[in-house]
Amino acid sequence: MHLFRAPNCTYYTRICYPKSLRDMGFPFDVKISLLTKTRAIAKKRNLRVILAVNQAMDSITTETVSGEFKSSLNKQIDAVRLSFSDVSAEGVPLRFATKGKIEVRGPNLAVKQCEQVPLKLALEMFISSKSKEGVRTLTVQQLYQRISHFIDAIKPDFTNEVTSACALGYRDLLLDEGRSHKTNKDYLAASSQLFKWCCLMQFTDANPFALITLKQHSLVEPNSARTRWQKRDLQALFSHEEFQKAENDFKWATLLMMFQGLRPSEACQLRTADVIKQEGLYCIKINNGGEKRRVKNASSLRILPIHHFLLKHGFIELVKEASQAQRVQLFNYIPSNQNEDWSRQYCQYFGRMQNRIGMKPGARPTPYSFRHTFVDELKQHEVDENIVAELVGHKNQNITFGRYGKKYKISLLKKYVDIISYDIDYTELF
Repeated sequence: MHLFRAPNCTYYTRICYPKSLRDMGFPFDVKISLLTKTRAIAKKRNLRVILAVNQAMDSITTETVSGEFKSSLNKQIDAVRLSFSDVSAEGVPLRFATKGKIEVRGPNLAVKQCEQVPLKLALEMFISSKSKEGVRTLTVQQLYQRISHFIDAIKPDFTNEVTSACALGYRDLLLDEGRSHKTNKDYLAASSQLFKWCCLMQFTDANPFALITLKQHSLVEPNSARTRWQKRDLQALFSHEEFQKAENDFKWATLLMMFQGLRPSEACQLRTADVIKQEGLYCIKINNGGEKRRVKNASSLRILPIHHFLLKHGFIELVKEASQAQRVQLFNYIPSNQNEDWSRQYCQYFGRMQNRIGMKPGARPTPYSFRHTFVDELKQHEVDENIVAELVGHKNQNITFGRYGKKYKISLLKKYVDIISYDIDYTELF
């Protein structure tokens, strides 16, 4: 709790609610005007207001409703301020900040938004809001990191201080820092998301990033960032003793990415129960059932017929063996780090293996590139984009197929999955 002076020189009492109350849905703090610009008077009034607020907080129980408490506190503070000499309580504002959301309230409980909201506080509120949407932890962390980069670079204090000129200056700064075109777009998009949310919260009048664009140079190949595995790289990988001596979990996860177009996390978190039969065909069901398992989005939920190469080389036998051993997870990978990333262990091992093989960092395809390769192989065989989207779990952009169309038959998908053939030597793999 403390006494502070607002930009208009009026003194306020600010009292933060304890975390236990904030967790119950109460505001982050309460700001109460002391109706004076004289510090000596403000100090005396401050003590009386603090006593009233603390007494009110002490009365809170698990049954107390946040909104009703605000109304009650409003009346109590008005009564205290009526006792101030030569002051009328009519129109006196009582200011709340619900985790940064500042409201101005009079005795009639009319509400209007405060003109200035600290940008860092708005960021914390925005991140909290995104977390409640069920967004992946990693995505939330990336948003926080990218928006913080903007705040640290431009150094605005309040949301309404950020103009389109600030946004344009930030865009130019990103271009100077040498990131890829896609990464720069992601950084701008993160800040734009924040200010779009601030507009909805009435923390600012407009999104300063709304008109800021980042065009890619016309001479840059659009798909240059999507590195795929070339035949020579695949042969070098599979024929090397480092790969051949790796554990079976690692090998099978790699093959699932190659022949099914799975994301690394989708392959590593597979359960034995995810291998099913549908339309008489063995399939893999990509889903988010089970502890700590997740998919990227709703489009990722799909059923894939299993490629003939995997069937031929014993994938179903692997699943049956795991099932007989009563193993829930097909592989021994577990979610790790604060992001609960299922593929972290796999990707780290894969990177170290590439180093030993002689594939140089920055100039080599990654585990995720298996998925890009899968998509590119289908593209080269002129497979319809709608079918490719269903196989890899992308949102269907075609409004007719996306909104009204049903899922493709498994038998049809099987025909296209089996098109994939990398024409390399797997002799020493099994």
